[in-house]
Amino acid sequence: MLRKLIKYEFRATARVMLPLYLVTIVLALLTRGASLWLELATADMTMGESILGFLAGLVAVAFVLALLATFVVAVVLAVFRFRKNLLTDEGYVMFTLPVSPHSLVCSKLIVSTVWFLGAVVIDVVALVSLVADVAMFQEMGRMFREVFDNLTAYYLGNGVLFLVELVILFLVGCAYTCLSFYSPLAIGHSFAQHKMLLSVAFFFAIEVVVQIISGIALIAGLPALDNLFFWANTNLSPAGAIHGFMWGCIGYTAVFTVVLYCLTIRMLHRHLNLE
Repeated sequence: MLRKLIKYEFRATARVMLPLYLVTIVLALLTRGASLWLELATADMTMGESILGFLAGLVAVAFVLALLATFVVAVVLAVFRFRKNLLTDEGYVMFTLPVSPHSLVCSKLIVSTVWFLGAVVIDVVALVSLVADVAMFQEMGRMFREVFDNLTAYYLGNGVLFLVELVILFLVGCAYTCLSFYSPLAIGHSFAQHKMLLSVAFFFAIEVVVQIISGIALIAGLPALDNLFFWANTNLSPAGAIHGFMWGCIGYTAVFTVVLYCLTIRMLHRHLNLE
């Protein structure tokens, strides 16, 4: 059933995200084309260059906004789908399905994470298209070969592990981002009145608690940073220190993610008051 929920969620969100991805790529190509066209303009066409420069600037601004929108819209869409699908009239239908709240929430987390990843890929492709040429790809190919050879020769295990840690941290971060909105919405909608107002209040309350705990954790860890060469004075290698830092970030984020997930599930289980 989880697969069907994910399929349904992709269908509902793809109609927004896919056109946005396409617009971002098109604007990147238009920005590149306008830049090349402006470079080819002759020096005596002052008025023409002025108009072309203005249009190129507009396209560039639209492109930057599109880059930001890929992430902003992905977050807004994740929040909107959670509220509309589970906390309004649609929730009466969704909670009659033979699925648990775990499946309902996980389907949305998985789909949202895919769109976040898609935003990263699209933005990178769009930025590369602004400066891409044959020489650049040749240089990138040479650089990647050198990096791969070095990793294979000396640091293959550490390099692969670092990439795995980076992917895990990204996935956990995506889940935390979604749940930081899901949990206050679920709490706020457990009340009979002022649901959205209370959801906003609980959002800020949760963020304050997270920041306080983060501050306490940072203060508690400051003694270990008194010595600038702390890592050098331990038995850890530089690679080991990096791995330790990455797993620390993963574990720290995962703790908050699990707490927010459990809170969201509990509210959906017992205290939900649908509109």
